[in-house]
Amino acid sequence: MNMHSDTALRDEATGLLTELAKSEYDAIRLRAIQALAAIGAKNRPALIKALLDDDEDVRQDAAQALGALGVKEAVPQLLENLIHDPCGEVKLACVTALAELKAEDAAPYLRTLVTGRGDEITWDEDEVHLDEWDDWLDIQIAAIRALGTMGDEAAIEPIVVALMDEDGQELGDVACEALGRIGQPSVPTLGVLAQSSNRRLRHRALRTLAKIGGAEAEAILRKTLIDKDGAVRMIAYEALMPNDPALVEQALTDTVEDIRIAALTLSGFSEPELLDRMMRDPGAKVQLALINRLERDTPITDPDDLRWQVLDFLATGHQPEVSAQALGLLAALSPELVADRLNALFSVDGDDLKAERVQWAVVDALTTSPLREAAEWLQRACRSPFRSVRLKAVASLAMIVTDDTRSHVNQQQSRELLLSFALVPMPVAEDAPEEVTPQTDFAALEAAGLDVSNEGENGPTSSLGAILGHDAIAAEMTQEAKEDEVQPLTPREQALLAKATRHPKRRRVALDDNAEALEQETRMSSIRLLGEVKGMQVMLAQIAIDPDIEIAQQALSALCVSIARHGAELSEDHLVELITQGLSHTDTNLSLQALKLLQQANLPPQDALRGKLRAMLKTGDTPFRIDAMQILTKWDGTADVARSLLDDISAPVRQAAMRLLSETAPDQAGAAIVPFLLANPEQRIVTYVNDSTPALLSIGRTLLTALRDQDRRAQWPVMISALADLLRESPRVA
Repeated sequence: MNMHSDTALRDEATGLLTELAKSEYDAIRLRAIQALAAIGAKNRPALIKALLDDDEDVRQDAAQALGALGVKEAVPQLLENLIHDPCGEVKLACVTALAELKAEDAAPYLRTLVTGRGDEITWDEDEVHLDEWDDWLDIQIAAIRALGTMGDEAAIEPIVVALMDEDGQELGDVACEALGRIGQPSVPTLGVLAQSSNRRLRHRALRTLAKIGGAEAEAILRKTLIDKDGAVRMIAYEALMPNDPALVEQALTDTVEDIRIAALTLSGFSEPELLDRMMRDPGAKVQLALINRLERDTPITDPDDLRWQVLDFLATGHQPEVSAQALGLLAALSPELVADRLNALFSVDGDDLKAERVQWAVVDALTTSPLREAAEWLQRACRSPFRSVRLKAVASLAMIVTDDTRSHVNQQQSRELLLSFALVPMPVAEDAPEEVTPQTDFAALEAAGLDVSNEGENGPTSSLGAILGHDAIAAEMTQEAKEDEVQPLTPREQALLAKATRHPKRRRVALDDNAEALEQETRMSSIRLLGEVKGMQVMLAQIAIDPDIEIAQQALSALCVSIARHGAELSEDHLVELITQGLSHTDTNLSLQALKLLQQANLPPQDALRGKLRAMLKTGDTPFRIDAMQILTKWDGTADVARSLLDDISAPVRQAAMRLLSETAPDQAGAAIVPFLLANPEQRIVTYVNDSTPALLSIGRTLLTALRDQDRRAQWPVMISALADLLRESPRVA
């Protein structure tokens, strides 16, 4: 919410701040000027007048504010300060402000500052080399940028003079940026710079020409297509190829792989042409780019298929990454044809780092496979001796389940595998080498309580009713999968899947050689991921009563995620029972997770739990007190609990109490929050407002009243900053 709601409050604040900008105290004047700028004050004469203030910090902030607010009537005084104000920091602020205001009258002075100090400009000689740094060097860069922003064609010559000064500072990037903003008039100059012996300057000039465009710039770029510097050719090809298809074929023969890859993206090649290019182009990066462009929806069933022949050739080649990606795609499109290789791959020891990379590539490709066998091989990957491969495979199963473009069989299989891993420890990886033909690990499913059947034309599936003990629920979950109700993972959810690879109690040693630890971590990750899958809350509730405290805690955490994603699927009584058991547990982490579940479940008031929550307010650790306060406040519908914790020993508890107060009793927010703010000036007041307009008004009026109290003058700087934060025009970040 942008805090513009009360015009009267804003106008009153502007008037008071304008008066405070005349204070005899530097600190108060400075804060007042900053506040006027922050709230977009209409009373701009006060800001212009501040350019004449005795305090250089006030003058500097006033200049910055006038530029940001677009106050064109300030140009004469800003120019006066630029010329005659001795303070370098004020001059720097004036340069930026004049550029923002597009002040043409300032251009001659800015051009002067590009090459030197200028005879007409006043400087404080005592500050010329203050702290062994010349302030003019910063002003020179600011002046170049300002002239570029203003599009000043006459600035091209002084910019080049400064750039070529052998004794000057490095200005290549800022100079080319400014010339680029000036545009077409800069093209001849940039053409000269593009021939410089300075490689970085050449590249920057060519990129600028590519950005400007036009016939003259393109002519310069064409000349560089035969340059011996591959990076130079790359810049030219990228700029010219989109509008010149003839150059694409030329680029495909370039010696630089990145240029050939750029050309391939514009080539429009058919799949057979891409495959032919794979065989003819030896570059590993090119071959990888081509593999990524191949179609992945049509299975390979015949060794005579051209895709098979090319990928099989690359998979047995000597370029490790290409070989891994090629085998991965074969595993996704033709698992039966590479079954022997996959069996050998997943039977290696945990010290084969090359195999780990190949397994990772295979899992990556299997995630997008259209075949039923993909889930079976992902299951095999979940027993890999490599931790990274296991966790990626488990996450891939979850992504398949939540992807509504998947076939029903893949979703069902993946769902069952996640359940089996979450319910019981996995089989030990050492048993795997005996396998010859990949198949679903029925032993693991049966150990999880699954009734395996051979129903359906798609091969064996499992009865969820055997897990749940309830055929109706199983039918409902199966129907959900058929109807594709679940949504694919968003980037945010994929980030959460990445977090699922982190064990809460991190070990400081590698897990790859610890089978038991790997199995436990895989189970924990599977439980977390079940929280992303719709229809899993009954199973998570069952896992939440596991005697292993870590397992139970992760199940409750996953339940919180699931309820947040899909709403509550459990009955109110079931949730209350589960939460009550968790709150009564002796393990602190488990109890806290149960409390968070209570908060997430959004249950109606529970008289049986009120006593526990009120006890937590007195004896619980900080997280318990915060969550209990929030739940009780919601149940009671009053601010009584929050008000009782305003003086809590814990600052986070006090902060949470004030946020709640601003929501439930905004008229009391000012009296509660302002004193805390004054005692903790490092805090931001917007942290406690929660976009509540009534709370804003309450706090704002409390601050205005206090700012008129002369006896509280020492606190005014903090109050002024708080008022500015409260009423600022720009979006606020708490």
